[in-house]
Amino acid sequence: MAAVNSTKRAGPGAWVLRCAPGLARLLTDELRFQRLIGKAERPLVLRQRNHDLLFLQKLARLPAGAELRLAEEVHRCPVYGRYKLSPSQLDRLAADLKRCRLIVTADGSHFDRRDLTRFLTRELEQRRVRVGAEGPELWVFAIDAAYYICRRLRDDGRAWRVAERPGSLPPTIAAGLAFLGHPTDTDTILDPVCGSGTLLAEAHGFAAGATLHGFDLDAGAIAAACRNLKHTTASLAIGDGRETGLPPASVSLFLANLPFGKQFGDRAENASLYARLIAEMRRLGRPGWRAALLSSDEENLRAALAGMAVEREFRVQIRGEKALMLLSRPRLS
Repeated sequence: MAAVNSTKRAGPGAWVLRCAPGLARLLTDELRFQRLIGKAERPLVLRQRNHDLLFLQKLARLPAGAELRLAEEVHRCPVYGRYKLSPSQLDRLAADLKRCRLIVTADGSHFDRRDLTRFLTRELEQRRVRVGAEGPELWVFAIDAAYYICRRLRDDGRAWRVAERPGSLPPTIAAGLAFLGHPTDTDTILDPVCGSGTLLAEAHGFAAGATLHGFDLDAGAIAAACRNLKHTTASLAIGDGRETGLPPASVSLFLANLPFGKQFGDRAENASLYARLIAEMRRLGRPGWRAALLSSDEENLRAALAGMAVEREFRVQIRGEKALMLLSRPRLS
């Protein structure tokens, strides 16, 4: 997994990065990996109901389009503070705007979203900025007594994603799981329950030279994966991830969003399913292999990994569902 080395300066101003709940620490790791912040720098982590935010006073350079795969949104933050906006801050916001679309979120008891929206609309319009449904987006994140007013820099840049399926893993969650596995160009990567191919596509984003394999019992899922992975050389097949037919000791990294019963799979059958999937990983794994896995069925996942080392783990939320993301390896004998 190679870091991007761009020299384009970020310029002055603070930043706000928005990610899925539970991914803030991994996104901080990605910032360090891409050399956008120093190893000792610690962004301020802010919690929203449905997101985590990272606030940074500076970045080493302007993020390239392929960087920060774990971030849902990247924002410039020219105005921030606590308790109350000053007239000079409002003047600064209005200086380069003729119109804008105002998007206000508020968490905590200090700010009321509707009151803050009305106040900002009035103040901006007094400064000859037209606030409505069109124009550049002006995002306001109010958390407890603090506020961060931002301009979004980019979207997630995933033009490859053309086929969606119910229950597909959100791409930034998939990016977090792939990043946790630390894919490299020399890896052979297998997703035994690949669905529409999101995990394999994110692994390719970090390590374009890796060899990719995906299996799924659902022909429709494999058809979607073939469309989403056209930009790769992934080998995809309709088949059972518990019995792949791949040669022993041929895979170095496993990535899997394990079925856990909400939309796919059955919790009553997970103990057997997980145990057989992990058994196939043991058969296929090269010396030193690793597995980055995700499931909301923590009990059965940990039971299936008995005897293996869990190096890192994170608790995340996926569309309101709590899940466990972890990196596991065979224990050294």
